Amino acid sequence: MRRRIFVFLFTALLLADIGFSFLQHYYTPFDGDMAGGIVPAQDVKPILDSPLGIKIFTDNTTYPNPNKYFCHWSFYQYFNNVPLFLQKFYSPINSAYLSCAIAKTLIQFIIILLLSLLISGNRLKYDFLLAAVLITPLFQINGYRSYMGIIDPSTTYTFFYALPTILILLYFLPLFLKYYYGLDLNRLKYFKYLWIPLALISSLSGPLNPGISLVVCFLLFINVIYRNLKKSNDGNVYSRLKLAIIKIPKDYFFYLMPLCAFSIYSLFLVSFNSVDLSNKMPLSVLYSRLPEGLFNLFTQKLGFPILFVIIITNTLIINYKLRGDDGKKILNIFKWIGFFAIMYILLLPLGGYRDYRPLVLRYDTIIPITLSLMFIFGKTTMFILKNISRKQKYWYIPLVILVLLIFTNADEPKFDENLCERNAINQIVNSKDSIVKIDNNCTVLSWTIITNPKDSELNIKLLKKWNIISETQLYYQTLSHTKESLQ
Repeated sequence: MRRRIFVFLFTALLLADIGFSFLQHYYTPFDGDMAGGIVPAQDVKPILDSPLGIKIFTDNTTYPNPNKYFCHWSFYQYFNNVPLFLQKFYSPINSAYLSCAIAKTLIQFIIILLLSLLISGNRLKYDFLLAAVLITPLFQINGYRSYMGIIDPSTTYTFFYALPTILILLYFLPLFLKYYYGLDLNRLKYFKYLWIPLALISSLSGPLNPGISLVVCFLLFINVIYRNLKKSNDGNVYSRLKLAIIKIPKDYFFYLMPLCAFSIYSLFLVSFNSVDLSNKMPLSVLYSRLPEGLFNLFTQKLGFPILFVIIITNTLIINYKLRGDDGKKILNIFKWIGFFAIMYILLLPLGGYRDYRPLVLRYDTIIPITLSLMFIFGKTTMFILKNISRKQKYWYIPLVILVLLIFTNADEPKFDENLCERNAINQIVNSKDSIVKIDNNCTVLSWTIITNPKDSELNIKLLKKWNIISETQLYYQTLSHTKESLQ
């Protein structure tokens, strides 16, 4: 009976948090890359025309992001169809904002579900829901988002960073469930062949996936070889290493080799990325900025420090109070996650320079590390709650609740973020002029204030595509008005 009450409570808390996130997403403004990806812009068309980037070789050319076809395709297809469908029930402008909110909320929800499955190891209601309740407050829409956010305020960036993360989590899920939890996956022996096209889709989605995949694959092979070596004491080093390699489970090769091959091809395509070719900065400078980037992530907001304190506390409790076989197993996987984090950070500068993240490390580039920390927090907390005495729970449960309340409180509501942009768009809708002067100082489908009407052409095409406006109009704002308003 008590467990049923907790299942109901956990479900209510999870749905309340997801609903709150949906409202936050709904009131977020459009970003400056949406029109380019949806209309689309001229430099996006080659990507959509060449799923595998073959155009680079057949046409002997370069263009932006040749290895991100599936992100561009999903973004283009979603926003060319969903807003128009929703217009059957809502106004055109509301359907556009609603489409953004639905996409972000679904992506957030799926990541939470996959992480919860990795933490709990099964689909039992209680364990699964407890894992979800533990990690959901860590998904910051406002609050600590600028330093540990998963879902970007920019809908475009969400499709290019958070969405590809789902593919990574899904891809490694069968291996983790089988070799960490010992689950029998034989009934999926034919279904698993879908993981080969999934490897291709994942590798050609988002800027982080190829690097993440190769690092994880490398560490998985090293881990299994290391474990096999520990079990063998016969023969010389060479024969033991040979035997350790031979004993690698076949599943490792089936799942990991296609992913490695496609990831290497994806990184090869990146060498023809016209954006990277025009953003050259010495690697020595990029590496020199890593320490400052790390310092900023951990000193500007309380998010990461609090998360680290509770993780260290949990680790010490397991190490000194609960160090049985299961405790050692948990601590061991955290060691390998640490190796992943170090390797991943050291490889990030190889991805090139971007002026919007001058310190290389930013909340979007460290998403895999942030998710790893969420996993560690959820895994250790659940393990401790299951293994400590009732008396010890009297002080530990309040500690966990305090951490969750801090994150929940930090993620303050902002339900007027897109009000200024809405008013500007409505001003265009209600104007009879062919060139409309916007009377406010916010960005409108742009990263910056548009002072030249010609710069609004692509945005206007998007508004027409969404049936928000019917006439071909342009718009602009004045910098003098903007500066006065900001003072």
